[in-house]
Amino acid sequence: MAKAKRVKGEWKRLTVQAAAFLLQNPKLHHFFLGTIEQGETKSVCVPGLNCYSCPAAIGACPIGSLQASLSGGYKKPAFPFYVLGFLILFGLTLGRWICGWLCPFGWVQDLVYRIPFFKKLRTFRFERYLRWLKYAVLGVLVIGLPLYSALKGVLVPWFCKLLCPSGTLFAGIPLVLANGNLQAQVGFLFWWKVGVLSALLLLSLLISRPFCRYLCPLGAIYGMFNRIALTHLSYKAEACVHCGKCEAVCPMGIDPKTQCNSAECIRCGRCARACPTDSLNVRFGIRGKD
Repeated sequence: MAKAKRVKGEWKRLTVQAAAFLLQNPKLHHFFLGTIEQGETKSVCVPGLNCYSCPAAIGACPIGSLQASLSGGYKKPAFPFYVLGFLILFGLTLGRWICGWLCPFGWVQDLVYRIPFFKKLRTFRFERYLRWLKYAVLGVLVIGLPLYSALKGVLVPWFCKLLCPSGTLFAGIPLVLANGNLQAQVGFLFWWKVGVLSALLLLSLLISRPFCRYLCPLGAIYGMFNRIALTHLSYKAEACVHCGKCEAVCPMGIDPKTQCNSAECIRCGRCARACPTDSLNVRFGIRGKD
């Protein structure tokens, strides 16, 4: 059975990911009560795709907040000044480093991919076209349909309702399991989202981070800032021996040597740790010539 390629020091990133989940979801007792934390901080966005309805969450998902603003979740449709400002700030400073280090569902996919499976795929034919799907999800489910719903006078957070696997895993399933009243209300949409989550987790055994690669609208937004974000991947061509080790361990299936500024790079640092000549490094600050 094929195993995911291991990289030295990877446990440190997994530990940071686990800590990030706990910092964003510290009210763990709500998981047993089947209730949702209702503290004052719930109106504040967190960087990753962390569901507002997760029982233990103390903040709001920026994608959910963006839909709520556009569709009238705050009494009437409004221009999302706060959410866009938040996304721009974190996009300019961290870019998709957030995906590699802070996102709860990214962490789950990383853990599942480490499970030995018959075959691990780095990439496949026509896969690059599937990567454009996340921009369609952003345009249609996060922006377009919520705005259309607002014109009809209805609040419908379409991405959360139809697709978001993080919400299903950390919010929908725990709440249904712990709350008998919700169990009686389970219908087609719940099982549809459980099916989406199951499919993504099964795919995660075969290919690294399928949701991040093909469907995540938050990753699509942060990826737009990757070329100018302060957190970046630097490449020293003169030190590279072209051994291919960086490409072999990249969880996003890209070539870090030629795509270090790619919107797909999540700045996880696996390539840098695998590089025998220190030609790749994750850095923070004004970038020089890569």
